Formats: sequence, structure tokens, C-alpha cells
Amino acid sequence: MLQNNLEAMIDGVFPVTEERLVHLNDEIVRFGKLLNNLDRLKEFETESMKLNFHSIDLLTMLENLYGDFLAEAENKNISLQFTKEENADYLILGDADKLKQVFINLVNNAIKFTGSSGEISISLYRNGKKIFAEIKDSGIGIKKEDMPFVFERMYRADKSRHETQGNGIGLTIVKNILDLHSASIDVESEVGSGTLFKISFNASDDK
Repeated sequence: MLQNNLEAMIDGVFPVTEERLVHLNDEIVRFGKLLNNLDRLKEFETESMKLNFHSIDLLTMLENLYGDFLAEAENKNISLQFTKEENADYLILGDADKLKQVFINLVNNAIKFTGSSGEISISLYRNGKKIFAEIKDSGIGIKKEDMPFVFERMYRADKSRHETQGNGIGLTIVKNILDLHSASIDVESEVGSGTLFKISFNASDDK
């Protein structure tokens, strides 16, 4: 499609307008991001990426993430909340940079798919040796028939979500990173009522 439009303008079939140039530039940027994500995904699939595991406090990570996204959410008139279960330890073993990628992706998507006056919550709690992190939004949601495939590479789910996100790689990378950490992720969603991503980690402390 991109090549066809370019050739049509070169051949004079389509007039060269600012609107068409902006559209083509947007497509080029989108393809660039897609290629970058494909390269990153390939690294995970070939296990060529070296992970740097050490003790991580998920509470500190998510509190910092909440602070980083607060202004962006407020600019979109979205209520962003962070809640935690008190008197609990949230230590896990993992690669901090890669896990931060996971939460940045999920919160960023929540903001993208939630309209003005919407709500997003980040929650952290513990049950025995399991630590749970949840990202919930009141956004557009995901169709029931698309739910089993949201973590599959290049799967184009609901058209409105695909157009907003730009590609189908982000959640695949999220799933791959969590698999490398022996963590699980589940999703619940309803069209028009929002989406919930729930991640389960193994605690690393002795409690």
C-alpha cells in the first residue's frame, strides 16, 4: 500500500498533497517501529538476549512507573491510581530493565485505549508466595473472539485497538519477557468496559 501510493504520486496519478505526505510519513514511522519490535522479538525467540537477574522490589518499580505516567494521564483527563496491599514484601528475582518494559507497555496501552474521563488503576498485592500486579483500564476493551490471541505475534485483533496501537508485537514481547521470568499473565476484557491484565510472580523472600 505504501509503495503503491508513492508510485501513484511519482507517476502523477495522485496529486502530491500535504495530507498524503503526512499519511505516508506516518506509515513509514509505523513500519520503522514494527521492524524495531520484530528485531527485539527475534532476540527473545532465539534466547540471544542476556538477562541480568537480581533482587527487585516491585513496589518501588511500580511507584516510580506511576509517577512517570501521571502527567500523561492527566493531560488526557484520565484518572490514574496506584494501590498496594500494606505490610507486604514485594521482592522478586528478575531483570529490572526488561520487567520495566513490560509495565511501560501495559500502562502505555491502557492510556492509549482509554478515552477522556476514563480510569486506569495499577494494583499490587500478595497471596502467600505469589505477588500479583494488575493494570486495569476503562477503555474500549477487546472482543471476546480476539481474547485467545492477544499475545500472538502480528495478530490483528479489534480494528480500533489495532489502529490505535500501530502493531501487534508489544504484547508478544510482554509475554516472552514474563515467560523468561517464570511469571504468568492473564487478561480479562469486555468491549466498551475496559481491560484487565493480571501478572503473577514468584516471591523471592523467605516469607
